[in-house]
Amino acid sequence: MVVVTACGDVAGAAVGGLVRSVQAEYPGRVFLVEADADGDCGPEVPAAVVAGGEPHVRVRDGRVLVPRLRRVDGPAGSVGAGSAGSVAAGSVGAGSVGVGSPVFGAGGTVLVTGATGTLGRLVVRHLVERYGVRDVVLVSRSGGVPQEVAGLAGVRLRGVACDVSDREALAGVVAGVAVTLRGVVHAAGVLDDATVVNLTPERLARVWGPKADGAWYLHELTRELPLDAFVLFSSVAGVIGTAGQGNYAAANAFLDQLAVERRAQGLPAHSVAWGLWGEASGMTGQLAAADRARLARLGIAPLASADALALFDAALAGGDPAVVAARFDPA
Repeated sequence: MVVVTACGDVAGAAVGGLVRSVQAEYPGRVFLVEADADGDCGPEVPAAVVAGGEPHVRVRDGRVLVPRLRRVDGPAGSVGAGSAGSVAAGSVGAGSVGVGSPVFGAGGTVLVTGATGTLGRLVVRHLVERYGVRDVVLVSRSGGVPQEVAGLAGVRLRGVACDVSDREALAGVVAGVAVTLRGVVHAAGVLDDATVVNLTPERLARVWGPKADGAWYLHELTRELPLDAFVLFSSVAGVIGTAGQGNYAAANAFLDQLAVERRAQGLPAHSVAWGLWGEASGMTGQLAAADRARLARLGIAPLASADALALFDAALAGGDPAVVAARFDPA
C-alpha cells in the first residue's frame, strides 16, 4: 500500500485527481490523504484508517472525513455537490462564500474558449437563446465562427484564433474586450489518454495546457474585471478517477479547486464536472465501444444535449462553486 498526501490547494487537487485515476487502474494499492492547504500536508494517519476500505480521506482539525456526493435539487434538474465533509474534487462543504448567481447580461461580452467544438457551439447558442447574450467572443485554436451559430440574428460573434495555454496571446484577447467583458466560459480541452505507466511529461503537458493553464491564465487576467460569471467546464474524471486518464483527471480536479478558491476570494466561479454528453464531440467522438462500456460500468450514462444544458442552468443558479452534472445509473 502506497500512501499519497496532498495539500488542499489547486496543486494538491491536481495530485488528487491523478491519484484517483491511478486507484482506478490499481485498486487497493494506493491510499490518498488530503490535508488543508494551511495545515500539515503530511499528517499521521492511523493504520486502521488506511485499512478501513476508504481509498481517500481528508484530515481536518484531527478529524478524518470521507468523500461523498449529495444530490442538489435545482430549478432545471439535479446536480451533484459535495456534502459538508466531502474531499472529492468538484465538491465543497457547507459555509462556502456566496457571490450570487451569475447573470450573462445582454449588455456585456462573454468570452467562450473551445468555442468551435461541439460543446462550445451548443453553449454559445444557449447563451444567446437562454440568457440574451448579444456579444460573444469565440476563442479556439482555429478561430472563426462555426456555421451552426453564424446565423444567430442580432448577435455580434467574433472568432479569435488563440492557444489559451499561451498566456501572452490570451492576454491580448482579454485586453481587447476588457471594457465590456462580463462573462467567461472555459470549455477548451483535449485528450491524450494513457495508463499511468505510459503517462509521459509530454502527454501531461498536452492535456494540462489548454485545460488547467488556460483556466489559470483566465483567472489571473480577469480577476480585476467586473465579471458576472466565470464558468469552468470540468469533468467527472477528476472527481471519481477514470482509468487511463490520469492527466485529464488532474487537470479537471485543478479546475474544480480553482472555482472553490475564487469563490473564497469573493470572485464569481462555477466549475461544472460533466459526465458523458451523448452528442459526440471532438473528444468523446474518439471513445471506442470499450471506453463507453467502461463508463457504463461506472454508472455514468450519456446525457442528451437538452438535459445537459438544463443542468448547466441548474448549476449556475445554485450556490455551490463546484458541482457534478451527470446522468447516473444507480443500478
